[in-house]
Amino acid sequence: MRYCIGDIHGCIKTLEKLIRVIYSSDKNPKLYFVGDYIDRGPGSKAVLDFLIDSKSSGLIKNLVRGNHEQFLITAYQKKQGVADSNWIYNGGESTISSFNPEAAVYHNVREHVPEKYITFLITLPFYIELDDYFIVHAGFNFNLDNPFADKEYMLWSREVSYHAAKCQHKKIIHGHTPGLINELKKNALSSFVINIDTGCVFTNISGLGYLTAFNMDTQEFISVKNEDKM
Repeated sequence: MRYCIGDIHGCIKTLEKLIRVIYSSDKNPKLYFVGDYIDRGPGSKAVLDFLIDSKSSGLIKNLVRGNHEQFLITAYQKKQGVADSNWIYNGGESTISSFNPEAAVYHNVREHVPEKYITFLITLPFYIELDDYFIVHAGFNFNLDNPFADKEYMLWSREVSYHAAKCQHKKIIHGHTPGLINELKKNALSSFVINIDTGCVFTNISGLGYLTAFNMDTQEFISVKNEDKM
């Protein structure tokens, strides 16, 4: 069956636990991801290593790019390679530290993050189209004739909108905006826009602190509590 996994944010132990839970009932899962693999949590490098290896082995079908991956790509591509303060404020320091715990935050990102990781992230699409779903990090700009042309919107939008004709009546799965787990589960039953970001890193807020997979074939949520030390 097909599963789409929400925002991981560097929580490798939690991701590994969720994968084990999925495998306990499905020995041949097909995994998709909505982005935000890095930042805030302690294991961003380990998460990227897992994704790269699993994509190569065929376990992962596809992944989309999130705004946090874009933060890293943008910093790496700058002439001086210096981390943007906005990225650092939003968890970039933990990502750099996962590659080199001794790194000074504002040093050249290229000194600490090997090029192969950037090469991998740049290849990630902004959305995935399946027969019955679109998978995107944030959402689509339906004010445009072609909502699939606005890449910034796909990374950053907080607006929940839907246009049946422009989506060919397919459902949308996204992350980016953390939501309370019970509310997201309830909304998924009747909505064409399904949010699966259950705020994995926000362990101090009731109803958040979970990593969630959405079974695209049964419409069920599979969630595990955060296992990483924050």
